[in-house]
Amino acid sequence: MVRKCLFFVLLFIGIVHFSLGEEIGQYKEIQSQKNQKASATAEEKDFYVILRFGLSTLTGLVGIELQHKHVAFDIGYAPGSEVKQYLTFGIKYYFNSHHSTAYIGLGSGIGKEIDENVWRSHLGPIFGYRWRWGKGWDFNLGIGFAFGIGKDAPTPPMLELAFGCTF
Repeated sequence: MVRKCLFFVLLFIGIVHFSLGEEIGQYKEIQSQKNQKASATAEEKDFYVILRFGLSTLTGLVGIELQHKHVAFDIGYAPGSEVKQYLTFGIKYYFNSHHSTAYIGLGSGIGKEIDENVWRSHLGPIFGYRWRWGKGWDFNLGIGFAFGIGKDAPTPPMLELAFGCTF
């Protein structure tokens, strides 16, 4: 009788151990999958702050880009030969918010001439492509056309040859 009870207790413990072992393994696998998804989404954020430097009618020689999902806002500074200062700004739409992709945008700029009290400004569309490497670096190449705003305002081409460093 004691042997039968001992046999059934050991059998019960073995069955419970075997079934819990499978559940614990499944639990660990599910947790591992969740951690992989969490790390993948952590790399693909919804908001980026990008420091840009190069030649751009959207971010000047040095500027900053604030990107939320597909939309980015640009502002920058460019010293000029005919103007004291030139403030540039724009808005872009990236077709893919996290990777290399095409974009379209609208840029503008305003500056004051050195010798006269005359303001120059322009406004125009730009089309381009962004190459992104890893988590932190990218390069934008874009071209467009601009309309001068005001009397005798120049019509510079919209151009972007700018490197970016993401924070």
